[in-house]
Amino acid sequence: MALLILLQDTDAGVRFRIDKPRFTIGRSNDNDVCLDDELVSKQHAVIEAIPQEQAELHFEYYLQDQDSTNHCFVNEEQVRLKKLQHDDVIRIGKNNFRFVDDRNDNLEETTRLHKTWLPGVFIARKPKK
Repeated sequence: MALLILLQDTDAGVRFRIDKPRFTIGRSNDNDVCLDDELVSKQHAVIEAIPQEQAELHFEYYLQDQDSTNHCFVNEEQVRLKKLQHDDVIRIGKNNFRFVDDRNDNLEETTRLHKTWLPGVFIARKPKK
């Protein structure tokens, strides 16, 4: 799946996992991401995860504005419907999010934890190439 990361003063903040087919963003409490921002509509935007037929467990993600008053922006371009790409910056009201597509994680660089002979002690090691 994918993530939305709330950006705060150029630093990464809260992470929201997009773990269902329809992921809602808005000011109302019944949204998946609830934003306390007067520039955000109650039902501001939806991210839809569309499964790709040719690749099992891979999705394409689309951001759709829900006729909000202040619109949605992707990379500072106003959009009504936009296919999201890894590292796109989404602006909703005063809030900026970075869209992270898990398919773009470099698994070769992932550090793995390994047990040692000491109970409860682990060490971190990168996989061998």
